[in-house]
Amino acid sequence: MLDKFSDELREKRLQSGITLEQMANKTRIDQKFLEAIDEGNFAFLPELYVKAFIKQYAKEVGLDETETLKRYQSAKEGKLFQPEQDILQPNTELENNPVEQSPKISVPSPKTQPLKSYNDPSVEKRQAESDNVGKDKILIASAIIGILVIIIAVYLFFIRDTKEIIVAERPFEEVIEQNQQRYIEEIPDAEDDTTILSSDSLYLKFISSEPSWIFVVIDDIKTEEFTLAPNIEHVVSAGNSFKATVGNSGGVKVMLNNNPVEFTGRSGSVRHFSIDRDGFRYLNTPPKLDL
Repeated sequence: MLDKFSDELREKRLQSGITLEQMANKTRIDQKFLEAIDEGNFAFLPELYVKAFIKQYAKEVGLDETETLKRYQSAKEGKLFQPEQDILQPNTELENNPVEQSPKISVPSPKTQPLKSYNDPSVEKRQAESDNVGKDKILIASAIIGILVIIIAVYLFFIRDTKEIIVAERPFEEVIEQNQQRYIEEIPDAEDDTTILSSDSLYLKFISSEPSWIFVVIDDIKTEEFTLAPNIEHVVSAGNSFKATVGNSGGVKVMLNNNPVEFTGRSGSVRHFSIDRDGFRYLNTPPKLDL
């Protein structure tokens, strides 16, 4: 299904007369990622970035972005995508064969005397007051519900300590901007180096040139997980050792105590390594916290 989906994208791009190089220059997406989409390879980055790239691809070739993402999700699940307008077909059979209505028989109604109308001003006043009270209750209930929703949202996103990562569907540009605000850190000066070394003898710096996801086990007692936007640095400190997984290993450089580490990788591939006082080595399996 994914191969068929990528074939449809590539055919639409060729019909539009757009080359991968032109699309890469316009969207600022690396050409190797666009080539992976053309080849039906959608495992080159985490799902959030893949969907963002597919959305940009569809926009450039003139496809509906929302429908294209739905087609991708259906193809990923091995299902055949069916647009909503194909599902909701009008019932033409009923339109062509209307039900014959039986002739109406008019029955004369008995003549009755018209009822007299009595308007009690006090009753109308009480009804108006009751309506106003009902509206006030609705407004108060709506305000209370809104406040509760805000409190729950603040608790879930800013207060509750959880190891789960909640990934919302947002535009790729917003993800990059948020990561830049969250992970920009100044390079420590001489005094800062002294402060770090006084509590932890090792500190590991990650420098990104491409979007990258990183997971670090520190001294086998705690973990840290973060995402770096391009041209962002992030530092973690430890007393004895680090073990790390780098999601986009070709887009990250590593330094230990301001000394370069001979870490190499490929864009879109995952690599694992450990580093301590004895040196640096690659790992064959992802590191995890030993409980």
